[in-house]
Amino acid sequence: MGIQFQSIAAVGPVLTADSIISHSELGVLIGIYLLPGALFALPGGWLGKRFGDKSVVLVGLAMMALGGVLLALSDAYEMMLLGRLISGLGAVLFNVLVAKMVTDWFAEHRIATAMGILISSWPLGIAIALLIMGPLEGMIGLRLTFFIPVVLCVIALLLIALIYRAPARPIDSNQASDASLSGRFTAYEFRGVILAGCVWAFYNIAFILLLSFGPEYLISRGVELGSAGAIVSLTSWFFIPALPLGAWMAERSGRPLATLVVILITIAVLILMIPFIPSYTVMFIMLGIVFAPAGGLIMALPAQVLSKENRSVGMGIFFTIYYVGMGVFPLIAGYALDLTGNPVAPLILASVVLLLAIVALAWFRLNQGRQAPSPLVS
Repeated sequence: MGIQFQSIAAVGPVLTADSIISHSELGVLIGIYLLPGALFALPGGWLGKRFGDKSVVLVGLAMMALGGVLLALSDAYEMMLLGRLISGLGAVLFNVLVAKMVTDWFAEHRIATAMGILISSWPLGIAIALLIMGPLEGMIGLRLTFFIPVVLCVIALLLIALIYRAPARPIDSNQASDASLSGRFTAYEFRGVILAGCVWAFYNIAFILLLSFGPEYLISRGVELGSAGAIVSLTSWFFIPALPLGAWMAERSGRPLATLVVILITIAVLILMIPFIPSYTVMFIMLGIVFAPAGGLIMALPAQVLSKENRSVGMGIFFTIYYVGMGVFPLIAGYALDLTGNPVAPLILASVVLLLAIVALAWFRLNQGRQAPSPLVS
């Protein structure tokens, strides 16, 4: 999923340089992959309950492959957009149900490790796409390069179809889901999970804008496409090992919320400093290391405001906000680049959304102050 998502941005400079699409249209192609999650994050879970997790995941992978084929074979922008939309719809079904399948297997032991591996696959896929898609485009052409994610989706589909089986005694999630659906949200929970979702969305938006439009900026400074993708991919490569270690260190500080604010401010400043630092390699490595610790801290926020019976629906709301933001802001970034003609514009937007994350985080803390059921946040 990470490779397919990033495949468009990784060759974005080729698409825009050859006047195949504008930067605004590039932003739409990036964002439309995640935007369907705004409508289908919750229904995806219900479909899994109705038809079975494995069946829905296989349908999702088939849609990802079908949309990828349509993208690869399309010369018209409208058909490229349709292909990305189909892939995105499949990716939502795939993403929601795979998380549930991992939970079924590991809920009683090592769930944190299992979910950490699952979450890490997203930046890993993005890093791989940034590293290989640009050079491969120069070797085999754009059309064949777009078929690489298709092949990977087909391989994943076959592996799950032939090998995956449900655990012998899966966690009975139906009862929990029914309780969640019948549970009544308090205003405190509703405000809290929305604000937590905003923090998570803004954080991820900044990360994706950096990775999606970073190569465009480096190319404008004379860096070749392949090298630009490799340099920007360093953020993801260093993000992966720093994710668990950084979160552990942040928790050990005893002030996770204050630590999170410092991290977000530091990231925003580092992004703004990119045009002024001659060593792009060092800068993108630093960004990967600094970005990582915030992920686990932000993901812990919903549990601090949601009661047990409301966690299922609450997390649906949380991820819906995430999908909306991730679908809309790449379009805004592309439009800003077209409007200004300045490749720094998307990077400035990335810094701005990090500041918005801090505002949402402060509001989240104020909400907790009105009704603080847990002393976990300081």
